[in-house]
Parts: sequence; C-alpha cells; structure tokens
Amino acid sequence: MYVTQPHQKLTDEHFAQLLEDGYLIIPRYIRGEELRELQIAQRRVLKPWDEIKHSPPAGNSFFACYPPPDARMARLYLHPELIAFGQRFLKSPNLLARVGCMLARYPGFVAGDTGHFDNGNNSLLPITESDREYGQFGCWIHLEEVKEGQAPLLLVKRKDGKDLKKAQPLICPEGTICLFNNYCWHAASDFTAAEGQRFTWGFGLGRADHHWEGFKHYTDLGGVKPFQEAVSAMDARERTLFRFPPPGHAYYTKQTLAALEKQYPGWNAKGEYASVD
Repeated sequence: MYVTQPHQKLTDEHFAQLLEDGYLIIPRYIRGEELRELQIAQRRVLKPWDEIKHSPPAGNSFFACYPPPDARMARLYLHPELIAFGQRFLKSPNLLARVGCMLARYPGFVAGDTGHFDNGNNSLLPITESDREYGQFGCWIHLEEVKEGQAPLLLVKRKDGKDLKKAQPLICPEGTICLFNNYCWHAASDFTAAEGQRFTWGFGLGRADHHWEGFKHYTDLGGVKPFQEAVSAMDARERTLFRFPPPGHAYYTKQTLAALEKQYPGWNAKGEYASVD
C-alpha cells in the first residue's frame, strides 16, 4: 500500500504568486514516511554519483521518460492538492496527465542553456498572453536536497522577462516542489560541484480538451521548420487532423492569430480563421 502524507494546503496566496511570477516553490511539501518511500523508489531508477562516477552516462546526465521504471514514482501524479491546483490554473475540472520524466545531473554536466520556454516542445500553439489555459501546468519535485553548484534549475519571474541574471536558482531542501507553466522562462545550469547529484521528477497536467498539447509526440515539432512549412501549406480542415483547433474555436483571437502567422507563415492565407475578439 502506498503511503500518502497530509500536505501543506495550497492557498489563494500561493495561487496569486504563481500567476504573478510564473512559478511557485514550496519547500518540504513532501515529507515523512512518504518522502522516505519515494526516495528509495527514486534510487531504484536514478543512481547516485558514487555508484557511477567511474562509468558516468553520456553528458553526465540521465533521462527516463514516463512510465518510470519504478511504478511508485507515477503516484506523484495523483496528489489531490496538486490536481485541484492544476484544475484551477487550467480553468477545467477535466485534465489529462502529460508525459513525465525522471532526470539526473552529475558533476561535469554542462548545460549550454541560454534560457527557453517549454511551450515549444509541449504544444503546437504559440504562447498566448491572455489565456493561461492554453498552456500546461507543470511540477518539478526534488525528493532530495539540491545544493549550490548541483545544476539547479534557473527560474525567471515574469516581470524580469528573459533576464537570466535575475533568475532564482532552485536550491532547496528535500521534498520541495516547484509549480509552473510552460510559459515560464527558465534554464538548466552547469553542475560545478565535485560530488553529489541532482535528481528531479517532473510531470505535467493539461486540459483534456486540448489535444494540441503534449510531450514526446509531434506536438513537440511546432518550432521545427519542416513541420512549420508542412502546416503552413495545409488548409484549416487538414490542420485539425494534426490536432490544431478548428476555425471558430475560442482560441483564435487577434493576438493568437498574429502569433500563429509568425510561427506558421501564411497561416490564414485562405481567410479561414476569424478572430473571436
């Protein structure tokens, strides 16, 4: 039987901070017996540096996609408090789990990351500034402590745009969660410490009716030129076969149509899409 501890209540203040900053860090959200159980399960998949330093993985990094090799880890999707928070953020009671992953970084890992949004590899649609429900609700969980120099995730508040100099490194105690959406500017960082490891379990939630979103299938190709060119040459009916919203959908506003034209040149060349605002 899986252990689930009572968790810190996520409040209106937490929600407001998530909207303002684009991310929310809650230290020690998972704790007690559940934390110990999950730490053991995690180490059945992700190996500590001391065990692999004489034969490290390529790039001193390891990535395992959902489903995780240890089924216990998948239970992290099912925390009622996180699901309820995701429902509120995405403005729908009907959500679907997006593909999750387990990640390990080790000494010597070099990120080479100058910052990015996750939207480009999670959705066919460009970012919309007006309707957050067209994004996804994500969660990074650090079951073990992340120390300085252990390749912490770098998170930039919305008000700071893309300025990584103002980023907050996700240095945190064990059991910490970070909630964010795929419109949050962030970056991986180098592992500069000589020892240890940084383990992360991540997953996403999206609206059940938003089939143009996902992870690790062709919804990750919205930023790839050959796919953009193929989509640009399609008519509106043909695009629905590739998960795009049909004409007349509430998604299509002046702002989103302009963003679509930028991402897929010639998007509305046939005049099939009209703005709802």
